[in-house]
Order: sequence, then C-alpha cells, then structure tokens
Amino acid sequence: MAEKTTIDPPQDESGRKGAGKALSRCTLCAVLRKRRWWFLLPGVVLALFMLWLQLAPCRHPLEDVSFSRVVRDSKGGLMRLSLSKDQKYRVYTRLADIPPAAVDAVLRYEDRYYWHHPGVNALALVRAGYGLLTGKRLMGGSTITMQVARLTYGLETGKIGAKLRQILLAVQLNWKFSKEEILEAYFNLAPYGGNIEGLGAASIVYFHKTPEELTPGESMSLMLVPQNPVQRRPAQDNQHFTAALHRLEAAWHGRKEHAPLRVYGVGDLPFAAPHLSTELLQQPQGDNLLRTTIDPASQKKIERHLRLFTARQRAYGLTNGAVLLVHWPSMEVRALAGSANFFDDGIMGQMDGTRARRSPGSTLKPFIYALALDQGLIHPLTLLADTPRSFSGYDPENYDGSFRGPIGAANALRSSRNVPAIALAARLKNPNFYGLLRSAGVAFLSEENHYGLSLVLGGAEVSMRELAGLYAMLANKGIWRPLRFLHGTGREDTALPLLSPEAAFVTLSMLEDGDPDRQVRSQRGATLPLRLKTGTSNGFRDAWATGIVGPYVLVVWLGNFDNRPNPLLVGAISAVPLFTQIARELAASEPMQDHFSEPAHGLNVEQIEVCAATGDLDTSLCADTAKTWFIPGVSPLAPSGVFRSILIDKTTGLRACMPQEGRTEVQTWEFWPTDLAQMFARAGMPKPEPPPFAPECGDKNAASGNPPRIVQPKDGLVYRLSLSDKGHEKLAFIAHAEAGVKHLHWFVNGSYLGSRAPGEILLWQAVPGDAEVRVVDDAGRASQRRLRVRVSQ
Repeated sequence: MAEKTTIDPPQDESGRKGAGKALSRCTLCAVLRKRRWWFLLPGVVLALFMLWLQLAPCRHPLEDVSFSRVVRDSKGGLMRLSLSKDQKYRVYTRLADIPPAAVDAVLRYEDRYYWHHPGVNALALVRAGYGLLTGKRLMGGSTITMQVARLTYGLETGKIGAKLRQILLAVQLNWKFSKEEILEAYFNLAPYGGNIEGLGAASIVYFHKTPEELTPGESMSLMLVPQNPVQRRPAQDNQHFTAALHRLEAAWHGRKEHAPLRVYGVGDLPFAAPHLSTELLQQPQGDNLLRTTIDPASQKKIERHLRLFTARQRAYGLTNGAVLLVHWPSMEVRALAGSANFFDDGIMGQMDGTRARRSPGSTLKPFIYALALDQGLIHPLTLLADTPRSFSGYDPENYDGSFRGPIGAANALRSSRNVPAIALAARLKNPNFYGLLRSAGVAFLSEENHYGLSLVLGGAEVSMRELAGLYAMLANKGIWRPLRFLHGTGREDTALPLLSPEAAFVTLSMLEDGDPDRQVRSQRGATLPLRLKTGTSNGFRDAWATGIVGPYVLVVWLGNFDNRPNPLLVGAISAVPLFTQIARELAASEPMQDHFSEPAHGLNVEQIEVCAATGDLDTSLCADTAKTWFIPGVSPLAPSGVFRSILIDKTTGLRACMPQEGRTEVQTWEFWPTDLAQMFARAGMPKPEPPPFAPECGDKNAASGNPPRIVQPKDGLVYRLSLSDKGHEKLAFIAHAEAGVKHLHWFVNGSYLGSRAPGEILLWQAVPGDAEVRVVDDAGRASQRRLRVRVSQ
C-alpha cells in the first residue's frame, strides 16, 4: 500500500504575524493568570492581621504589676509608703482620681491625637522617620499607647525590629482595650526617675500629695519627667528639670518668672506610727490603701511625752515604755507608740510593746470586783478583810508588806490590796475570773489550773491591747468588742455582753478617788476624773497605769524589753505621772465630758446610805454613814454582824439574858472577828470585847455567827517530815473566831488536844498520815480541815 504524504499549504508573511500575535496574547493571559494573587495579597494580609488582632493573646497592661501599699492616718495624711514586690514606688491610681486638667495637659504634651488614632500616629511616625534620616529631630513619633506597650513588655526600642514590634503591640492594645484603660495604665507605669513609677507615686514622693491635690505647676512639672526620667528627675537642684519646666511654661503660658517648687525626695517620705504601719505592711497582701484609725495629732502627743519622759529617766535606768490610746465608743486605736524610740537599737526600739505579753500586776483587779458586783458578793462599801490568809498553800502579801484589816471594797480596789481581791476571786462562780478574761480576748498561754489564784496578781501575761479592750468593756456598759486599727472594719465584729451595764458603771465609779491630782480639765473647762488602776509586776519589771480619760482608754507601760528590773518600775511612782501628763494634754485639746458622773438612763442602780464602817444597809446602830451605789435585786443585803445591840446588866456589867426595867440597858457593841480585832489593837485602836453572859443565862451565849477560821495548818498543803526529825517535829495550829469567843478547842481525828485563845498557837506532835483537824469555839461553832503529813525520802 502506498504511503500517504500530507503537505501543508504555504503561508504568507501576514499569516505568520497573526500567529505571533495570538501566541503573545496567550502568554500574557497565562502570566496574568499566575499573578492574579498579587491583587488579593493586601486583602489577605489585612485579614490575617485582623485575625491576629482578634485571637492573639494580649494581657492587660497592669496585669501582674505589683503596687506599693499606702498607709494613711484617719485624716488622710500619709504615714508610710512601701516598695512594690519589684522594689518600685508604684501607687495604683484610677484615671478618675486624676484631675481632667492634668490629663488634658499630658495628652497635649505627649499625644494630642490620642483619642483619634488606632494606637499609632502614622503622620507622627513619618515625621519622626524623616527627622531620623535628615538628622533633624523634629518630634518624637511614639504615642502614649506605644509607650504603654514598651513599658508593659519591657521593649528596647532602639532597633528597627523592636520598634516595629512596639507598633504592632500598640495597635493590638488599642484593639483590645479602651482608651481609658490604656491611659490609666500609662499614668501607673510611666517612669518618673529612679525607682519611682506612675503619677500616684511621683506625686506622693515629690510633693507629698495625691494627684488630685497637685497644683497646676506641680502637675506640669511631673508631666515633663517620663520623656527623660534620668535627666529630668524632680529635684530642686536638678537644672535639667527646672530648665525644662521653665521652657514649657514660657511656651504654653508665656511666663518667664517662676515661683520655686518645694520638691521632696524618697528620704523625706513620712514614717509615722512606725510600729503599727510596719505591722500592717507585714500582713498578707490585701488592699493597697490602708486607712488607719490613727489620729496624727494624738500620735504626736503620746510619742513626744513618752520620748521626753524616758529621756529624763534614762539616768536612772528607765529607758523604755509604750503607750496606747483607744477611743472606746468606736474602739478605734487613735495613737500607738510601741517603744520610746523605734530607731534606737540600744533599747530594742523596733519591738512593739503594745503587742508584747507582760505581767499586768494589779491592772486586772477591777474585773474581779466587777464580777463580784454582778454576782451579788459586794457593793462598793462592803467590808472586806485585808489580813494574812492562806489560799490552798498560797500566802499572798501586799506590795507594802503590811495589812490594813477591815477595808471597804472600793478602797481595797483603789489601793490594790491583794488579800481582799484574792478572797473575792476565790468566791466567784460562773463566770470566774479566768473565764471572763478569756471571753474578753485574753490569749492565755496555759489552762486555768496552771495559774490558780496567782492570776489575780498578774500571774498570767497579757498585752497592752488586751488590757485596753478590757477597760473599754467597762466604758461600753460591759460589752466587749475588738480593737479597730483600720477604717471600714470592725463594725460588724462580734459584740459580747460579758458584764452587766450596772456592774461596769459601778466598777468605774469605784476607781474614782476624788484626788485633785487625779483630775484634768477639758478644753471647755469641764473637770474630768481619771479613773485609773496601777500595776507593778513581781520583781519590778513592769509599771502600768490604765484607765479612762473622757472618751479614751489610755494604757501606759514602762519597762525594759530585756526584762531588767528597776526599783523605779512601780505603777504609782513612774507610770501614773506619765499617764497624767498625757491625759492633761489630751483633755486640754478637746471639749471632753465625763460620761460616768451619773448612770445612763435606764440603768438599774441607785445611791443608798449605808454604814460607813461596815457597809451594812441597816444604819440604825451606826454613827457614821456614807452613800454608795447599789444594784437593787443584786447587791448583798446580809449584815456584817459587826454592830449589834446587846443587853447589859447595869449592876454587874455582864450581858443580861432578858430585859429588866431599871436594871438592864441596850448598848451598841462592835463584834470584830479576832484577827481584825488584833489588827485594830496593833494600830492603837483596840476594840473592847463584849462582856460575858451572866451565869444565869446558861447556854444563851451560843449566839449565831461565823465559825472559827483555821489559819494553820494551811489548806491543800502536804507537810513533810524528815527522817531525822521524825517524832520530834511539831506543827502549829492557829485559828481566829468571832468577837466574844474566849477559847478555841482543838481536836485531831476526834482526840482532844487542848484549848487556846483565838490567834494563839497550839503545837501538835506531827504524825505521818492523813488526819482531820477540828476546832470548836465556846459557842459551839466548828470548822475542820484535812491534814496530810508525809515522810520525806
């Protein structure tokens, strides 16, 4: 089969050109088809950028930023400014707390288009770039938002890459947060020289003011600093700072004359009430603004008095003390000086004496009497015995080493007699002394049985703050509330009614002694009694004076933190003068009034007339009477039995059994127990014993009265015999009895030992073992006590 050959027809020149044009058009279309994405690229980039703005994480500029804590007094004055966690002075300031004029001035100076641009001012960036290229610095291109981005992320913007990142972050911040939030962040992060950041800290450090208190000149001076915080750090001797301020004032206001600004530094920051402010700043992080209840005027008064007093006493070894002032109606602590000098290491001045636990001496005794009033054991003139006594082997003595015999309750309290207070404490029921103190916030370190009756004499340590709370309870009608150190706290705290209002009022009245030296005059001339109680710890290590001055509880403590004793550390000798000095100045500076001269309306108390010598309500046999406060239905009614009417046979002088006209007469006689009668005799005021009954009276002399009181052997003690003295050691038996008793008869396990007059000693040959000791007076009244005798090994 023959091969078929195909021959293309010939083409002319024009045909070739047409084919070439067609080929070119196809190639262009292909190129266009391949590069059409370039037209979409701006849209894609914009979409990705918007997606990044929306989804990329962006923390708030103030997130994780630590701030200083500001401690202010009750008047708003600065007491203390702390460093932040990163050692900056940085005070959180709300935008609303910055005056609008100051905000407008900063925006005018730093970023006049702030409210309009998206975080970056493109025109300003172009202008800044042009200036950089030409070597002419026309104006900075950084907006406030860009500055916040730099400060938030710690950017070094000297390089192009870092500057671009700053721009992107500024746009992101502007997208995520409001203009107000960003501006507030700027005012809290802007550098103001050294470790001072933010307008709040700068206004406090440099001008001792809050931002809203700044004058226009002060506000303008601070506005200049963030642009160059190193050179323009505010100081009166910084020429860069003053020159920049003068240039700006000339440009804005046309002023060439300038009044100098008073500029402070970090070293000038206040350090007021250092013990309290340090304590508050050491507490777990809470509010950055701590508004205390401290009254600056009162704080200065007590600090000055304490410093001067201890300076005068330094030569005598008394170097330290503490003072606490509490406004009892509100329980606010108005002044607190924890030591005589916070900065004196020689006296351990940084220790806070108001928090230290010390022996209170007799300052707790008023609360024994308050409980005794509440439980119907006494009224202010109830007769108590200040005589040697033993309480389960505990033999208390008085500070002066003496005993006064019969004494009224109020007098016993004011003069700090130990035996009457301990005797009352032993009679208290529910609550007892320990229970009351524990309910009133005293943080005992041990249980009740550890202290026993020594608690009455300061056997348990308390703090000044606890003591102030107790005395405020008396002023607040027996209601205990905790102390308040900060404003806005404490009103919702528990209020515990621990004493009746009547007992609280009467206890305060018992602390008033009428001594002109214990009175102060208020600003308007009112005379105020100082209702106070002193205290001296065992070994002369603590001297106290605590009491009520108008609307205040004032607590004064003097001592040494190293616990050195000093014979000057006696409450009445050293603490009372300082207490009185402070009280007088406080009263003179305020229009105080006496809140306790009369009982409050509705209080169930009345003044009644009683026998001055015994406190008996029946005054028919008593020559001298006195008025005292009485709580109807609570205060005791039983007579003391001291004053009695007896029949005397005028012929024989003996006591008659029955009245006989013309032969007998009624006489009033004082029947004092033998121990008190002996004290009267030693004081040169012997009390004659009542005459004996006539023989025909028989057993009529078995009159009612108290049984004998055994003094020896002591209750609760175990008596020890040594092996060498076994069979030779003797124990003394002593008892006291009612007036008129001539003989006391002693028995051991029912065996009669003999008789002695009241107060005389009977010796008994000690025998190991347990025995019952019994004493019977000649009226048949008896007492007994368990005796334990052991042989020492």
